[in-house]
Amino acid sequence: MPTIMQWKGRKFAFIAACLISIIGWLIAYSATTAGTLLVSESFHGLGNHCLLAVSLLSMSEMIAPKLRNISMVSFYLVQAFGIASVGVIARYLHWKTISLIMCSSMVIDFVSACTWPESPSWLAYKGEFDRCEKAFVWLRGTDENSKRELKELISAQKENKARTKNKKQTLKHCLEIMMRRDFYLPSLYMFLLMNLMYWSGTLVILIYSADIIKKATGNEEISAFVGIIVNIILFSGITTTSILLRYFSNKSVLLCSAFCTALSLACACVVTFLQSVETLPRDSLLCLYCVIAYMIANSLGVNSIIFSMAAELMPVKHRGLGGGLYVVFSCLLHTSSLKTYPYLSTYISLWGTFLIYAINTMVCGILIWRYVPETKGRTLQEIEDYYNDLCYIKRDTQSYVEEAILNDRLE
Repeated sequence: MPTIMQWKGRKFAFIAACLISIIGWLIAYSATTAGTLLVSESFHGLGNHCLLAVSLLSMSEMIAPKLRNISMVSFYLVQAFGIASVGVIARYLHWKTISLIMCSSMVIDFVSACTWPESPSWLAYKGEFDRCEKAFVWLRGTDENSKRELKELISAQKENKARTKNKKQTLKHCLEIMMRRDFYLPSLYMFLLMNLMYWSGTLVILIYSADIIKKATGNEEISAFVGIIVNIILFSGITTTSILLRYFSNKSVLLCSAFCTALSLACACVVTFLQSVETLPRDSLLCLYCVIAYMIANSLGVNSIIFSMAAELMPVKHRGLGGGLYVVFSCLLHTSSLKTYPYLSTYISLWGTFLIYAINTMVCGILIWRYVPETKGRTLQEIEDYYNDLCYIKRDTQSYVEEAILNDRLE
């Protein structure tokens, strides 16, 4: 889908992803066999992963830098609310009724997407500068910051088109792109961020929380309520994160969250190890408190900032290949973290699993602190320029425009 997004535009890709999800829910509603339900789930998986990538990449391009953080975190706030709501209504409504409810929300998204303008960044990338300017003004208005960002965007894309005017999209050209600093650096940063999110145990704790508490405490009554507690903490944490991001930078919030997450995982590791050697009683509730502390720490940054930061890092001109990597990283890390948990907990026990998550969280946190650039309040062009200069600089828009015009005339 990111390749289609780069070829046909963000709006087209979003509408296509909505249609895939709508088809999935209609198949689910009409399903009479388990095989049909599996087919519908395939459409859901494809559509939802496409929507995640297209939505975040499009939001990073369309929303003003000062509002981008809060908007993208709000995206996760709504998502967390939806996950919690579905978990509740599934207890009271038939699954076919839920299919209709989910389908209706996708139809609303589809209709509203038809009224949006195309992404100004994509229009500039395609050389449609008049349409780019109209779409940019429609989205951002005409204040001084918006005018400056529009000039930076157009001048950078004119320079890029002048430089790549006669180059064809061949395998050799793709390999050349992959060897460029402004491609491989953001790709590595994306992997680092997503690895922190998935291999800190985020999804494992969300999905297997009841099983973990049952193993650690032996108390089935408590484990039955853990899922509800986890969802409440997740929703509250993401809400709090949106407030924290108004006063602190992305990296500050993320790194504090990562440190506290690693600390709570280390405590859970120690507690479960002491239980395994029978120093602590098997029915001790200390692991439950560690899991609650973990969820609070994790939801205050790691679970709510990672994807938005990763979406901001890839330059617009590389979002075909880069967007594909975004989806590949997400799918690989998602699958590997979830599918390996049952084996890890069986063969190296809970304390060994917590230890792996704690070490990974700490290592990723240190690397992010050292290398990943801050994105809050930065335009996408400033972030793109960072990879070549390794620092943020103010772009001289006039000189770039004049140079691009001169190159066009010479050719």
